[in-house]
Amino acid sequence: MFSLRTLQKAFLAIFALLALALLTVPLSNASSAAETTPEERGLYNLQHRPYGPPLVNKKLLTLLPKVWEPEWKVKLDPNDPDSVLRIAFERYGFSKANWDNDGAPMQFVATPQGGWSQTCMICHGGRTPVTGESMIGMPNTEIDLQTFYEDVTKFTGMKGPFPLLFGMSRGRTNAFIFSLELLRRRNEDLSLRAEPLPMGDYQDYDLDPPPWWYLKKKTALYSDAGVKGDFARPIMQFTMGEPSGEKIRSWENDFKDILAYLKTIRPPKYPFPIDQKMADEGKNLFEKTCATCHGTYGSDGKYPNKSIPIDVVGTDPIRLTKLSREFRAYFKRTWFAGNGAYGEDSPSGYVAPPLDGVWASAPYFHNGSVPTVYGVLTQEARPKYFRRIGGPTDYDAKDLGLKVEALAGPASKELPGEARRRVIDTTLAGLGNQGHPFGFKLAEKEKRQVIEYLKTL
Repeated sequence: MFSLRTLQKAFLAIFALLALALLTVPLSNASSAAETTPEERGLYNLQHRPYGPPLVNKKLLTLLPKVWEPEWKVKLDPNDPDSVLRIAFERYGFSKANWDNDGAPMQFVATPQGGWSQTCMICHGGRTPVTGESMIGMPNTEIDLQTFYEDVTKFTGMKGPFPLLFGMSRGRTNAFIFSLELLRRRNEDLSLRAEPLPMGDYQDYDLDPPPWWYLKKKTALYSDAGVKGDFARPIMQFTMGEPSGEKIRSWENDFKDILAYLKTIRPPKYPFPIDQKMADEGKNLFEKTCATCHGTYGSDGKYPNKSIPIDVVGTDPIRLTKLSREFRAYFKRTWFAGNGAYGEDSPSGYVAPPLDGVWASAPYFHNGSVPTVYGVLTQEARPKYFRRIGGPTDYDAKDLGLKVEALAGPASKELPGEARRRVIDTTLAGLGNQGHPFGFKLAEKEKRQVIEYLKTL
């Protein structure tokens, strides 16, 4: 059993180090590693291998309602013991695992000792629009790590050693600030440092997690093309909650298998009827106006991996300018940037992403500041302040994206933090919804034709 003191220490560690940690356990007895493919081993790793100490457990999650707001406490059903976990999943943006995970959500690995370890599916495991089914590689548009952190620290009375915002809006995280804060506490070989390295002028900003099904097409890992080459080591940055650098390095083959699996993920198919004539007309328009950056599709499709200069694309620049030069330079010297991976010193723009499964990957832009595809094509359809209506099963099939409520202003400061973070305020630094003017000149009919075509990808 976990004592409260043990849980306090565990959560101090997880949020202080911002760990996405894991503890090696053997492969299933059903087959040996030699009898499985890299892709099969990679999937097993994601679902069953923690790489570090388990830092959360079911008991803690069931205790957190003690610090919830009254409007959340009333959602609990005293006659239904399962309602606590169900409502906790809803509050924090966790989703049910679609494999045997001993009651843990898909964002965690359940260990034989009863603990849960966070995985990269905190951001990259979510629920498919319309059906609400859990899917590995689906962006988690519901995650609220900041509320989880605030509830844990309120319950335990403990806080981490450095103030960091885990995300100022629901469905997004400060993923790269996690990486920066972890890496500045490491030497180049990933051993721990006595004092953190200075990393220059960097800034918190929210990121919308991209879908993993893009990876098979990408030659640059991140939206700013900051890392190129072999991605196996760079995707290990978020295992740095493990104290031992030697142990982290020993997991490289596991992550090669994980990467092999990630490249097999396919986007979900659009679930509603498609007007094929309209889609064919949209394809012609798309290939004339959009394909230069976003590529072509079908059996002979080609994706250009094209980075668009920031003064051309015009989207929010904070992701590009506030991940400091010092961090980029240091990353290039560390173990993560070896073995075929390399970092860019000064990326100049953002990579136009592939659009496979674009219907399912709302909201749009790297910061999730535009809720629909129609909004990407139409400046006037981008709300300055908005709040999502419902969850994944509530979908805007007309404009292709999240069903939202446009608001007249930002969230009231009187609201609890959890409620404030549900309001997306695009006037905040890093959450700007400007730029990408390339569809503005299309006629209304043409925009609808392009949207109909995008449903087919």
